Amino acid sequence: MKKFSLLFLMFMVAFSLFSDEGYKGNSPLFSSYIAPFERSSYFVDEGYHLIYYEEGAPIKLENEVAGNISFGFKLGKMFAYKTGEFYKLPVVLKSFPDSFVLEAEPFVGVKISISFALFTSDSFITKIEYENRTGLELDLFFVYENNNPIFARIENNNSLLVSYKQPGKGKYFQQKSLKGFKSVRYSKFKLNKKIYSFGGYQSGVDNISDIVATDENVLNGSLNSNLKAVVLDTVLKSSNGEIKIFKKTVQKGDENKLNDLIKGLENKSFKSVFSFNQRILKNIPKLKFKNKDEELLYYDGIYLGRQQFLPAAGQFPYPYYVFSREPKWGWGHEGQVFHESLSMHTISLFDPILAINSQRNFMKVQGKDGYMPYRVGAFFTRTFPVKGEKTTSAPFFSWTNLEVYLAAKRSGLVSKKELLKYLKESYDSGVKFTNYLLRTRDKNKNGLLEWGGHTLLECVRDYLNAVFDLLGKEPDTLNQLEALDLSSMVVKEMRSLSKIAEILGEKDEAVEWKRKADKMASLINKYMWDEKTGFYYHVHKDTMNFKTPSGISLKRKEIIGFLPLWAGIASKEQAKRLIEHLTNKNEFWRKYGVPTLSADDPYYDPQVLSCCRWNGPVWITWVYPVFRGVLDYGYEDVAEKILEKIESAMLYQLKRNHRLWESYSPDYTKLKSPKNYIWDTLISRMIYEMRSKK
Repeated sequence: MKKFSLLFLMFMVAFSLFSDEGYKGNSPLFSSYIAPFERSSYFVDEGYHLIYYEEGAPIKLENEVAGNISFGFKLGKMFAYKTGEFYKLPVVLKSFPDSFVLEAEPFVGVKISISFALFTSDSFITKIEYENRTGLELDLFFVYENNNPIFARIENNNSLLVSYKQPGKGKYFQQKSLKGFKSVRYSKFKLNKKIYSFGGYQSGVDNISDIVATDENVLNGSLNSNLKAVVLDTVLKSSNGEIKIFKKTVQKGDENKLNDLIKGLENKSFKSVFSFNQRILKNIPKLKFKNKDEELLYYDGIYLGRQQFLPAAGQFPYPYYVFSREPKWGWGHEGQVFHESLSMHTISLFDPILAINSQRNFMKVQGKDGYMPYRVGAFFTRTFPVKGEKTTSAPFFSWTNLEVYLAAKRSGLVSKKELLKYLKESYDSGVKFTNYLLRTRDKNKNGLLEWGGHTLLECVRDYLNAVFDLLGKEPDTLNQLEALDLSSMVVKEMRSLSKIAEILGEKDEAVEWKRKADKMASLINKYMWDEKTGFYYHVHKDTMNFKTPSGISLKRKEIIGFLPLWAGIASKEQAKRLIEHLTNKNEFWRKYGVPTLSADDPYYDPQVLSCCRWNGPVWITWVYPVFRGVLDYGYEDVAEKILEKIESAMLYQLKRNHRLWESYSPDYTKLKSPKNYIWDTLISRMIYEMRSKK
């Protein structure tokens, strides 16, 4: 297939996922594809996960709302649908965040190459090139399936129009109404060849051979309403050639525009898509990796992070991210939160302007009193008030601003003037936010901080938490505690503000923020460090010790006990004792990473049975600060092992289901948590931290 081999070589660059041999089904390739924010919109946003690695399934592009697309083949009287029936299994030759090229041999003497690109978030272009050296007639079967009932019709012998109703707003947008959103969708698929036969089916398609009428060698020709699947058959008579398929989706009310809209796709080229990717990804730092798997994981994480951005809209003047665009979930599709914005530590490595502007979105919605909403998006502001007090977000704000600035400066991609402008903006905003926390989250004015608002959200660790499950189930449960995590975070915020002030030449303010940070750090060491066990814990605000007024012990070894390393609070001796706990196999040193709760705690459960479990699973959003703290205290060998453990967890999943996950089990490989979570991009930052030192 010389023609497309030359095309691949034209675009082979150091940063692309390109392989002469191809990424096989057991390669750790992240195979979800989403249109970049530059070509996306919020309301019709269709990404796809490529399934090419399951021998019991066809080559399939999977979307939970828009439906699944798969391809089957017939040569003479032989069928090949599931890849286990193929002569040679599919391999991915080229992969970008929005596109891929796949090659397979369904029969001896027949080779196919599928190029696929999400040209926009509501359209794709596909090209299937084929070589047929057998002399037998080759058919392509195009299969569309949807879990939601669909209506379908054939137009002009070369197009399929389907309509369906996606799930209600409550599933994706947690409110009763959203201006501009319509649940009824229309999708048109247009082929550049005539449809030989077609069929509609009330259930999914298991095998093409089961639905082709043997005598007539055609599909059933029936397209009724409430279908689950539609199959199109196109005869590829020549010995080699290509077929193109274009798709466009619109909301109800725009269906009459589909013909004109889809015409605009017919001249779009894969060359332009690949060139775009070259441009936006060219600044990814090049590293010397431990092995090929680590290299692929590094790009997997970066691709995932880049995919989650959407264009400026509504109240946001800049592009912003959601937790996951495909698959999407309600609370995760609304917008930005500080702990998800740890992802900007990675994004800033190759696109610092994108990271800077994402942080500026927070500044745009900040209140005059310094308050930052818990979650904000283009169309959403979530404050979750409890007893009149709004919920804010766990304060990773100024630390992230500082890290984004430092990465941008190292990159050389942002002018000094723009860097200083951003730093001044972020300093002013960070001062207001930190002062808000000092004013509102220290109600007893003792210098340590309590979570406020809906504390179970504000503290991030919102379900199955060893400590707050002891205290009650009300949203304000944790305001009983002088919070180790919040106090450590604010120390880190103040240290970050001190460094920013120093860079800006505000020496007096730098000294003052350092003084405040040291004062709170001293209180943390005085009240929250337990010399007997060598660990940090919450204390109760009424007792100022590790027991509640009713005598319940708060000495539960949680991952937040390591935050004083990250915040620079622990002494060298305290750090040594913390590292002993961290590297104890019976506590935190588990096979697949650092769990959120020590394994010797009776509440410890390493099974990941759903989202939001904080009594054992591994969450990279917490592992990353601990990893950074371990490095800061000079334990580079321990940091290397932390990286290796979480790499193992991620690589295992990628080699089998080709996805990244919200959380991971420290002991097992079975997972049932949200897929493709933005903060998994932090693995790329962790790899960068270690490999850029080499």
